[in-house]
Amino acid sequence: MLEVRDLTVHFGGVKALDGAHLTAQRGSITALIGPNGAGKTTFFNCVTGLYRTGAGSVTWAGTDLTGLPPHKVAEAGLSRTFQNLALFRTLSVRENVLTGAHRLGRAGFTAGVLRWPAVRREERRMRDAVDEVLDEVGLTDVRDKPVNGLPYGTLKRVELARALASRPELLLLDEPAGGLSHGEVDELRTLILDVRERRDLTVLLVEHHMSLVMSMSHHITVMNFGRTIAEGTPAEVQADPGVVEAYLGAPA
Repeated sequence: MLEVRDLTVHFGGVKALDGAHLTAQRGSITALIGPNGAGKTTFFNCVTGLYRTGAGSVTWAGTDLTGLPPHKVAEAGLSRTFQNLALFRTLSVRENVLTGAHRLGRAGFTAGVLRWPAVRREERRMRDAVDEVLDEVGLTDVRDKPVNGLPYGTLKRVELARALASRPELLLLDEPAGGLSHGEVDELRTLILDVRERRDLTVLLVEHHMSLVMSMSHHITVMNFGRTIAEGTPAEVQADPGVVEAYLGAPA
């Protein structure tokens, strides 16, 4: 499982995380929710190695990830999407997703420069694997198109496909429903559930779309002002007075 304990992060005099904690069981969908500015994306960035923590620990499947750089975290089986799209706009859909498969390559620099037969075989295997992912998320028809100019909902799927291309065990989704229409949110729900089942994934989800969170999460952790204020099932969290106060700004 994923176990995050007592994460603390300071940005100058601002305490972005103040002893935040979270546990996600293997195979589950765990949601991390909270008002804007609660520290959710900072939490994600600490788990995936983009930020260094001042204190606390991150453990996945018995491996201590605390302080590891992002590429080492990826090697441990974690992959993520971003709240703000982080795609290469001039590259095609397939080329963007191929960047997610980069960590699976084994050829060294010299072999790549000299284009040895093993390198060409590896590239073919990676393209075939990426094409399978594109088919899985419904992007086959646009795989050769530049991402620049594609609809926003399609770009969200490209981000998801790139994360899946690294063959993760733990998939972290940072506001995947942000900016989507109601119909697209319904399609996203079905896609995440299907992908999780097919690939036996553990999913950690940051999301403001409460109907999506409540309909698909097994467990929810709530943050406010950098601290974990509640944990439990969707029903337990909905009934927690501290959660109601954090969202509505007044005692329940």
